[in-house]
Amino acid sequence: MRLSAAAVSIRIADTEVRYGDHLALARVDLEVHAGEFVCLLGPSGCGKTTLLNAVAGFVEPSAGSIEVNGIEVHGPAPERGVVFQEYALFPWLTVERNIQYGPKLRGVRGAELKAISDKYCALVGLRGSAHRFPNQLSGGMRQRVAIARALANRPEILLMDEPFGALDAMTRQTLQEELLKIWDLERLTFVFVTHSIAEAVFLADRIVVMTAHPGTVKRVIANTAGRPRSRTSEEHFEMYRQIDSLFQEEARRALVAAAQP
Repeated sequence: MRLSAAAVSIRIADTEVRYGDHLALARVDLEVHAGEFVCLLGPSGCGKTTLLNAVAGFVEPSAGSIEVNGIEVHGPAPERGVVFQEYALFPWLTVERNIQYGPKLRGVRGAELKAISDKYCALVGLRGSAHRFPNQLSGGMRQRVAIARALANRPEILLMDEPFGALDAMTRQTLQEELLKIWDLERLTFVFVTHSIAEAVFLADRIVVMTAHPGTVKRVIANTAGRPRSRTSEEHFEMYRQIDSLFQEEARRALVAAAQP
């Protein structure tokens, strides 16, 4: 972890989320420190996205509490930026205008607005695409715009919901590497949802392995692989094996539970 003694940025305490009779999250306890990169890892349906949405303020917990910088979350706020898997760009706006959208809502105008979009276009490698529209971009380029748009609001925390899940393997690896550079430059707190063990091991300071049905924290694992990371190092494979064993254990538990009358 980069800042082992850093202040707690996000505190999730005994948090549950229900949708009617369905218990999606059960008694989740987790702390994320300022400047930390945390991955929420688990199979589809384990509540990763529900937990991220609760931190974002899109979902109200049924029990327990979520605090950001000591203040309880009761809705979205500018200090929490969100990047979705589906890009969520405005198709009628250029790359530059998409990035400027949040700052413009805050009243930023003129040269300052242009400086913000120029900065984040350059940061995500889209300086030459500022005047193109989303339908003129590849999937990877669209996700770069989505990241730049979130960063342009200058959040303290960036919440990312499987942002690279729909991309091909090569593009995904490239964006993972670029995301780590952005994290290092911007010094933000990142919470990143994924179902890929390899992605979590490459990115995270700590990996939160979640159970299924209902979702809760099975184990929080400190990533011992040093930075910068190699995908082919023995450290990487050892972390992968450790987490995979937890996945296999959880899969067996789920099969036994499903077989119960």
